Amino acid sequence: MTQSPSSDSPVAHDRKEIDPLALDQAAEQTAAEDRPIPIGRVYAYWLLTLFVVFSGSLVSLSWIGWKLFQTNAERIDQVLTTQRAEQNNLSQALSAAQRELMHAQTQIKTERGEITQLRSESQAGQQALTAQIGQVEQKLAGIQDRLGRGETAWQLADIGFLLTRAQERLSIAHDPEGAAVALRLADEHLAALALPQLLPVRAAISDALTRLDTVAAAFDRVGMALALRRAAEQVTLWPLAGSKPNNQASATEPATTSTHTLSNTPAADAPWYIRWPRAAWQPVADWFTRQFTLTRSDEPFKASARGATDRETLLWLTAVREALLARDTPMLRAALTQAQHWILSHYTTQAPDLQAVLNDLTKMQEFTTTAHWPDLAPIFKAWQAAGLTPVPDSPILSEVQP
Repeated sequence: MTQSPSSDSPVAHDRKEIDPLALDQAAEQTAAEDRPIPIGRVYAYWLLTLFVVFSGSLVSLSWIGWKLFQTNAERIDQVLTTQRAEQNNLSQALSAAQRELMHAQTQIKTERGEITQLRSESQAGQQALTAQIGQVEQKLAGIQDRLGRGETAWQLADIGFLLTRAQERLSIAHDPEGAAVALRLADEHLAALALPQLLPVRAAISDALTRLDTVAAAFDRVGMALALRRAAEQVTLWPLAGSKPNNQASATEPATTSTHTLSNTPAADAPWYIRWPRAAWQPVADWFTRQFTLTRSDEPFKASARGATDRETLLWLTAVREALLARDTPMLRAALTQAQHWILSHYTTQAPDLQAVLNDLTKMQEFTTTAHWPDLAPIFKAWQAAGLTPVPDSPILSEVQP
């Protein structure tokens, strides 16, 4: 059995409050919603949407295009401004280059004119110089023509001077090498003259050169100088005068030892306080004598005196060697005499090295005093026989050195 709601229940209360008009509107709205939309209205909605989208896209594209246009316009303005500035700079540089070119062209024209003027002046000077050279050549030809006749006289005077110098070097300076050099130079001048009357003179010079070479080969000047140098290095080893040789010192030593031993032997009549100590010490003294010996090859000599003697010897040997190499015969003779006297006065001549040095000094002295020099008189005789300028037979005595 159905029970009706009471008036006090909530449902009954709601029913009382519902408005019928509202229910109608709600029903109509629900019915309107449930009804289908017309097709024309749907197309209008889509067209409106497409129009809005197209309008927005068109506006956006227009705005973007406007921005791009402004940006490109600014860039174009900048490029145009840069181009205008570069064109201005280029035009200014071109104007400056044109001015410089014009200035250079002007200078070139000026220099060409100067060069042309200088060329004309140089041609004129060359012509004048050529004329002067021709005149000088003519004068020089005249001078040579006049001197040609005296050229032979000059050469003959030169040859005579060389022959005189050869005689001086041989007879005064005792220098066969220097005389040979002068004769060879004279022979070269004679060969240059190519005169037939001078052939006997050249033959005499050839003979004299052969004899001079023979004499020069007999005396080795350089070898003697080297020997003196080696001797100077051994001066400190030479025994001094008055010193005893080693064999004499060793021979006298045993006699001294035996004398010393006999002197130490006590006498038979000596007191006991003398004989006993000597008898006790004698074996020890003999043993020391056998163990230690003293040999002396030279007497005591002061080192300062020995050094002074050796220095003086070195000075004289050096003077001899320098005079020998300088071919200074007077100085060589004086140095040889002093060196021999000093060595014989201060050294013992029994040493082999010292004897060799003395022999060398003697050879040099004999060479400077007793050497047989070739005679150059045939050369001067042939010279005079040729009918040329006379030459003195003997050199000028006041001139010793060349």
